[in-house]
Amino acid sequence: MNWDTIQQYLQHFRTDQIMQKLQDWNVGNLSTNPWFWGGFIAIILFAYFMGWRAIAGFISGIGGFALVVSLALGKGTGVAGIESGGLWIIVGGGAIVVFLFIYLLFIKSE
Repeated sequence: MNWDTIQQYLQHFRTDQIMQKLQDWNVGNLSTNPWFWGGFIAIILFAYFMGWRAIAGFISGIGGFALVVSLALGKGTGVAGIESGGLWIIVGGGAIVVFLFIYLLFIKSE
């Protein structure tokens, strides 16, 4: 493995390439997809009622993160996204998701 191979690999992690990949996957449409909502809610409730509280907390954290990213991408990226509130969705939604994740995974499981 040489330096050129490492640089080519790291090109996949550039912000513009990541945002393009998320837009290609239609991540911005997840917040309006009822199958996404229903699937995550069903999985979380199933895990919670089976007594798998840590797994339910972990899945809700992943689902919340996907929802926050979806809502932020729906507002737009770049300067247009910041002006239309995408930054506040990432900051506020991320804080809520992290709090919910910590509460379900560490506090509620005791």
